[in-house]
Amino acid sequence: MNLLLIEDNQHLQRIFYEKFRREGFNVTIADDGRQGLQCVAEIRPDVILLDIMMPNMDGFEVLTRLRADPALSGIPTFVLSNRASSSDVQHALALGARQFFPKGISALEDIAHQIRVTCDFKKVLICTNSLTLAEPIVSALAHPQLLCPVVTILAEIVNAANRGTPEVIVLDARVPNAFTLLQQIKTHPATKSIPVIAVGNPAQPLNRADEFIDSARLGSDLRPAVMKRLGLAEIAAATPSNVPVPVTA
Repeated sequence: MNLLLIEDNQHLQRIFYEKFRREGFNVTIADDGRQGLQCVAEIRPDVILLDIMMPNMDGFEVLTRLRADPALSGIPTFVLSNRASSSDVQHALALGARQFFPKGISALEDIAHQIRVTCDFKKVLICTNSLTLAEPIVSALAHPQLLCPVVTILAEIVNAANRGTPEVIVLDARVPNAFTLLQQIKTHPATKSIPVIAVGNPAQPLNRADEFIDSARLGSDLRPAVMKRLGLAEIAAATPSNVPVPVTA
């Protein structure tokens, strides 16, 4: 899932890059509107987060050009700006922005949540202690509506889920203390209602998991199980080389 951030403030670039990477997005940054339009044409992002006041080309002009191009006008575009008078907000929305977030007022968690809701993106939090183990899980779940951040610091699972509540948690039962981790997920108020799909050795199932998938059958069994729980239509899986692994912690 690719997000293009068009923003000239380097401090905000770093903050938003890290935040949306933790949400499961692959983030590309453009320093101004002109560079942003070039990136849009090159990578065709799934979503755009756009500033208004920028050098070379402002956000209003970017919105105007996106709207005029049938190949690009369907990309969901959200505006984040200090220039947030009622007339500026209405102008941006009239040019096709999905939502307008005033800088300094809008919390990062709220922006990420609103983008997920507006675009109908679903979030599956993958919990394991190794990026190597995470890669086949992420690959199996490749889907244009799925965000799959990975938590590799297992003590942070509950906090990561609480920061941006996922629809499903995939827990690697092969990690140390997997049973204890599952107990924590199922008893914490922030996570106890989230379905947990455990992945591991069928000889050692996690009894409190909502579903258990044999790790030897990830490619055939995990994807349908997640799609069913999320009510998403099935599509052909992406190849592993096209699926970077975004890390939450």
